[in-house]
Amino acid sequence: MIRKIFDHRMARQLQQMIKDVHEWRDHLTIWLRSNIKKQMHVHWETNEGFKRRCLIKRANRDSVRSSKNTNGSATFIKTKARLFKLLDHDMKMAETFKYTHTLKENNERFADQQAADRYVSKHHVI
Repeated sequence: MIRKIFDHRMARQLQQMIKDVHEWRDHLTIWLRSNIKKQMHVHWETNEGFKRRCLIKRANRDSVRSSKNTNGSATFIKTKARLFKLLDHDMKMAETFKYTHTLKENNERFADQQAADRYVSKHHVI
C-alpha cells in the first residue's frame, strides 16, 4: 500500500515537472539541463503525432458533449465498491451512474443534460 501511494505521488510530481517545462517555467526547472529542455520543446513543437493528440485532447476537454463525471478519478467499479461499504448493500449500475453524474450539493440534479438524458433513456425513468 505504501508503495502504491509513493508511485502515485511520484507520478503526479513528474507530471507537474513536465508541465512546468512545457510552460517555460525556468525558475522551477533549474534542475534540468537546458539542452534537454530545448529538445523537449522541439519535440512538442515539431512532432505531428504529439500536436495532433494535444488538439484532440483539448477539443475533448472543451466539448459540450464531454462527460461531466463528478466522482474524480475513481473508477466506476471502485466507486460501486465504496458505496457498497458505505450503504451496506450492493448498488445497481443505474444507481452508481446517478451517484457519479449528479451534483454533490443537490444529488437529484445531474451535472449536465447529456447525463440526465442518458440516465432516462437507458433506465427508462419517467
